[in-house]
Amino acid sequence: MKGTPMGTLKPTLADLRAFVTVGELQSFAAAAKALHLSQPALSRRISHLEGLLDVRLFDRTTRSVELTQLGQRFLGQVRSVITDLDRSVVDLHDVAHIEAGDVTVGCVFSAVHHFLPGVIRSFREQHPHVLVRIIEEGADEVLASVKSGEADFALNYTGMQDPEVAFTPLLKERFVLACPVGHPLAKRRSVRWEEIVDYPYALVSHASRNRVLIDQALAEVTPLPRPVCEFRHISTLIGFVDNGLGVAIVPQLTLPRQPASVVGVPLEHPVISRTIGLTQRTGRSLSPAAAAFARLLTQASRATTRRGLRRSGVV
Repeated sequence: MKGTPMGTLKPTLADLRAFVTVGELQSFAAAAKALHLSQPALSRRISHLEGLLDVRLFDRTTRSVELTQLGQRFLGQVRSVITDLDRSVVDLHDVAHIEAGDVTVGCVFSAVHHFLPGVIRSFREQHPHVLVRIIEEGADEVLASVKSGEADFALNYTGMQDPEVAFTPLLKERFVLACPVGHPLAKRRSVRWEEIVDYPYALVSHASRNRVLIDQALAEVTPLPRPVCEFRHISTLIGFVDNGLGVAIVPQLTLPRQPASVVGVPLEHPVISRTIGLTQRTGRSLSPAAAAFARLLTQASRATTRRGLRRSGVV
């Protein structure tokens, strides 16, 4: 091979691994055993590599094998490459089998507390070495995180009509009137929208997609009086009610779990609802870790329906 330009022929990975193994073990017999090769096959690989490089890598006698000066230098360079490659293969295997890696999930604020704690707990029990990142934002920001690739997928109620996003419905929930447990409307089976006018109430601000859903649905209905307060986040609305400041219009699943000092009464005439679903970028497959997390979220949504939230406003 002498005189062959290096740009024409390249050492194979098998050649380099054979060289590193012989160099570390200082024995052709031990290296052949470690590589599951015959000694003649191993010798051919070393000779092939030396021919490509046009240098002698080992000084051999019938009793010993020693690296030449150039061989020692080359071993230091190649060994790190082989080690990094082996580590990359192991890391990829771990990620593919959900033993390592990470998953990034977007979630609208109003669904975080209902779904994520239990799902994260179950996921951590099954895959303790996977890092879970949560992007909790408003609906538009969460949608943008999916479209940009920042989030693997998201739990959202927008994106159904977006061609860049695949939307998988999980459940539909109604908007309810959040009341303190001692409020005159708290034990009602339902409340008509016009009945709210008799009580101070709060809404999310126009910056929220939830407000857009409410305003669109009520466009043909007698306008409600102005709320006494507006907040950017549903969780703040719940606190408003819990402190006895009034009632509030919220999605059903945002209510505190039992026992709670705040209850939800379904609103009707009209019934307003939103569909919660999983969103992911169109044409993008999920990693094994993300797919496992998505399955747990899907199971949690089914469990939510089975627990009877249908009677409380989830339809």
